[in-house]
Amino acid sequence: MAGKFRGKAFKPASHGCATSNPGCLYAPAASLPVPEPDCINLLPNPSFEAGLAGWSSSNASIGSGNPFEGTQEANLGPGAAVLFRDIPLNRCCHPLFLSFNVFAPEKRINNGSLVAEILWLNSRRRPLAAGLRLFVPENRISNASRITYFAVTDRPPLGTAWARLQFSKGSGALPDPVNLDQVLLARAGTPNLVQNPGFELGLANWSSVSFVPDFTVPYEGAAQLHATDNGTLYQDIPLSNLPPRTPFLLSFAASGGQTDLSVQVIWLDQAGSQIGPPGIDLFVSGETFVAQNNNYLTYLDLTLPAPAGAAAARIIFTDTIEKQTDIFLDKVIFIGAGSANLLQNPSFENGLAHWTAVNAGAAITGEAFEGRAVARIDAAGGLLYQDIQIPSGAGCCYLLNFGYRSSSIGVDLSGNTLAEVHWLDSAGREIGPGLSLVVPSTSLRAQWLVYTGITEPAPPGAAMARVQFTRSPGSPEVIVEIDKVILGRLA
Repeated sequence: MAGKFRGKAFKPASHGCATSNPGCLYAPAASLPVPEPDCINLLPNPSFEAGLAGWSSSNASIGSGNPFEGTQEANLGPGAAVLFRDIPLNRCCHPLFLSFNVFAPEKRINNGSLVAEILWLNSRRRPLAAGLRLFVPENRISNASRITYFAVTDRPPLGTAWARLQFSKGSGALPDPVNLDQVLLARAGTPNLVQNPGFELGLANWSSVSFVPDFTVPYEGAAQLHATDNGTLYQDIPLSNLPPRTPFLLSFAASGGQTDLSVQVIWLDQAGSQIGPPGIDLFVSGETFVAQNNNYLTYLDLTLPAPAGAAAARIIFTDTIEKQTDIFLDKVIFIGAGSANLLQNPSFENGLAHWTAVNAGAAITGEAFEGRAVARIDAAGGLLYQDIQIPSGAGCCYLLNFGYRSSSIGVDLSGNTLAEVHWLDSAGREIGPGLSLVVPSTSLRAQWLVYTGITEPAPPGAAMARVQFTRSPGSPEVIVEIDKVILGRLA
């Protein structure tokens, strides 16, 4: 039976209003949430392969024309639309990490704005507080880009039993549907440690040379930073309240023209002097930004553990501008993580060292997602994998993140690519699947796409994890590129 939420009609979740169904608007007074295992993706239908099962909606539907992952996506609109569900929480006081992908199938100047929210609810599903409110402005969502968003909530207050994840879309220039896919919600190690992470306060808490506030169609919110000359931007993050040797997750969004970008996390002692090698040292070529047609790319990486004596972490962005172009930065995230990146040679800067490949190779290119090299899988199909040790990994979940691009244009097809994690025992035998992502042949072409997933908990006896990419044949001469592969513990 239809109901109302904030004055709008909605369709209740498809399985009724039982206490086991987190899609219901409110549970009966006596009901309690049924928690999921601690570290998994808390959303059981993240890519809408089961339609809108578990979700409540107003003016939302399922489509299969432009899936980002799998075979289906959620369509919001045309016009205003709402999609939400309630998720039971095992522990009340951990922040949550959110990721999702958006796309506009229609070529419109204004496809409407989008708000992603997380509300903390008590056991009666009554709101206690807001955990997150992310605003994507009009004109940022387009048919020329598929943007993956990352965000982190604050800590839920005591008494929190549920998290309500809600997407609401505003009206644009009709028809204005927005596609939503591959939604991830998982426990994070800490809230975001960056002050003024989206630059809504301009340069407050940041030190800058050349970067200035800008307000034209940011990645999220109402502001971003812009530079038209060589410059630097940094912020120091105190580490005094965190355990020693903590690894961290860094994420940021960037777009621009012929502008190279270097990103580092360096460790500082109490005197402010650098100690040890950088925890992160990334490079993004200006050619990569040009190929994205002024659309934002989101990056995610895991640092090495902070060395002994580290009192602060300094996040540094350094841009090198050519040909009188510019660069934009937005939404910097820095949170405590559970591990460093466990993969060796994740950006293929050393060719295929540590990787096993069939019909695949490494190539130097000016348009790498990160660094100066990528892995390429042939048009006839091929595979690429790496086995890594996961000491004491049983019961742990792992985050997988990578950049994907195909060279297909027009009617050319890239073939389907499977990105999977499998668990191995100490003898190297498979003992179960951990994660399977499907990059469909219909996905946006000739641009870098950012994929993220969370594995199931590793089973007892798991000693290794195998990260593998397998591609089916595509159109002749169409290659698939994989770059910057991350596997590590989120919390």
